[in-house]
Amino acid sequence: MPVCGSDKVLQPPPTLRPYQQEAVRRVVAHFRTTHDPAVVVLPTGSGKSLVIAELARLARGRVLVLAHVRELVEQNHAKYRAYGLEADIFSAGLGRKESSRQVVFGSVQSVVRHLPAFQDDAFTLLVIDECHRVSLEADSSYRQVIDHLRGCNPRLKVLGLTATPYRLGQGFIYYRHYHGMVRGSEDCFFRDCVFEQPLRLMVKQGYLAEPRRVDAAVERYDFSQLMPSMAGLFREEELNRVVAGSRATPGIIAEVVERARERRGVMIFAATVAHAEEIVAYLPSAEAGLITGATPSAERERIITAFKTRELKYLVNVAVLTTGFDAPHVDLIAIL
Repeated sequence: MPVCGSDKVLQPPPTLRPYQQEAVRRVVAHFRTTHDPAVVVLPTGSGKSLVIAELARLARGRVLVLAHVRELVEQNHAKYRAYGLEADIFSAGLGRKESSRQVVFGSVQSVVRHLPAFQDDAFTLLVIDECHRVSLEADSSYRQVIDHLRGCNPRLKVLGLTATPYRLGQGFIYYRHYHGMVRGSEDCFFRDCVFEQPLRLMVKQGYLAEPRRVDAAVERYDFSQLMPSMAGLFREEELNRVVAGSRATPGIIAEVVERARERRGVMIFAATVAHAEEIVAYLPSAEAGLITGATPSAERERIITAFKTRELKYLVNVAVLTTGFDAPHVDLIAIL
């Protein structure tokens, strides 16, 4: 598939790993024979953004790449620009609403509110990052975008990428696996999983570090009396009764600091906001930052930048930096 040269700048493209090259090859081969929506399964840390960038680079027509958080939009856009190519961003959270270039990286929330900006039959490929979020409901945001683009071009190709193709309450998000197994139901939106890279193989090949688990926090907090909701989640007030003000917290954080002595970047996931605020109080004040859902945008960006540039060693958060956060220097994670 040739590259549109209008936005091209001479620059060596990133080198894809063998499994990334195979993923791209499988996707191209699939869409040469069918318009059925396809899925690629790649573990966290395997470089989905580079696979997306390569497919966008190869595409004949226009490409829209969707994600549900601005961090992913920004990250995917940056990987595409690493090829020396320019692309638009359509995301209110990033303060940009551009849609004229061949490739557009957008947040689904912004795109679904401005569908007339994408009234173009030249869109031939729609890529959905974290595609396990595509609902079976016809009026969901993703489905509205898909239906709109298909209305403009019935031959639209739809590709999803995810690390988690199995969802509680739904099962597998695709119908068939390329190894021949039928895994999902007939009403799955995605028909075929065309490539999957196992997590164990990533570790074996040296692309991911072997995880080493320490259950220190589990031993010191007593969660045995808590009952999850039907959705499998715990209520914040119930978690607070266990962790907030617990006599165990100072000792746990002291152990984290000790284990982090020779580490470069430490991420700590707290159970609740009150828990996170308490954790930060026990960390070296000049080396720690806290991000919650209530952290203002500018402050959030400042803290993340300081962490990525290693001005801060510890970054505490509450269910915020879980998707699309790219900090390769992190070498210790504490889940409390």
